[in-house]
Amino acid sequence: MSTGDRLLDIFQDETLERLDNIETGLLQLENSPSDLTPELINSIFRDAHSIKAGSNLLKLTVIEELSHKLENVLEMIRSEGLIPTELIITASLESVDKLRSLTEDVLNSNTKSIRLQKTMLEVSVQRALAGES
Repeated sequence: MSTGDRLLDIFQDETLERLDNIETGLLQLENSPSDLTPELINSIFRDAHSIKAGSNLLKLTVIEELSHKLENVLEMIRSEGLIPTELIITASLESVDKLRSLTEDVLNSNTKSIRLQKTMLEVSVQRALAGES
């Protein structure tokens, strides 16, 4: 999976590890909603934020955009008390899968579409705010 560019290789390795951490945290929330602690959501949020920051530095605009959208949802859970519904968790996990795919093909990531994942995140939040599951 090496790109031959040391910075991109480091970004890929760290991002894939962070995505694994986000996925683990989201699955923990899905399987046991009572595990929603400030520590867990802060940890998930920090990993999403780090992916966004790293992709920004490397001008990986599509990865940055999707990780920013995911970070915004996590921030709403963290600071505004948004309940992580099943739909929000599913949309977040779909975004993690897409971010993993983009990261694995980092050299072509800026040409890929993330419209579906962004829409899923937006709709999941809208429904949660409207009181729908």
